[in-house]
Amino acid sequence: MGASAREIERQIKETRARMDDNLTRLERRAATSAWRYGRIAAAVAGVAIVAGAGLLIYRRMRRRTLRDRLDDLSVDNLRTLLAETGQRVRDRMPSVTVRFNEKTEEEPGTVESILRKAAPALVGTAGTALLQRLSDPPHDRHSAPQAE
Repeated sequence: MGASAREIERQIKETRARMDDNLTRLERRAATSAWRYGRIAAAVAGVAIVAGAGLLIYRRMRRRTLRDRLDDLSVDNLRTLLAETGQRVRDRMPSVTVRFNEKTEEEPGTVESILRKAAPALVGTAGTALLQRLSDPPHDRHSAPQAE
C-alpha cells in the first residue's frame, strides 16, 4: 500500500504541475490579447482624433465668403430667409405682464400653504425612519432559521 500511496501522490503533483503550466500559459495569452486590443483601441482613437482635426482645419480653410453664399441665394430664398429671421426674433421676445395689488388664482389657499411648509419636514422624517430601518441589523426574532 505504501508504494501505491506514493504513486498516487506523485501523480497528483504531476497533475497540479500540468494545470499550473496550463493556467500560466492561458493567463499570458489573455494578457497579450488585452494589450493588443488596447493598442488597437488607442490607434483607432488616434486616427479618429487626427481625422476630426483635419476636417475642422479643412472646413476652416475652405470657408465660403459672404459674397459666395449670397450669390447662391435667389430673391425668393432671401425673402423666405428674412421672414424666418423676423419670426425667430419675435418668438424670442419675452412677454411681460405687470400687475399691482391684484389677487391672482395662483396664490395658494390656507391648507395648501400649511402643506407647503410642513411637507419637507414630514418627508425628511419619513426618509430618516426608512433609512434607519434599513440600516439596523436584523433582530433575532426576525432572522431566518439556521440549520444546525
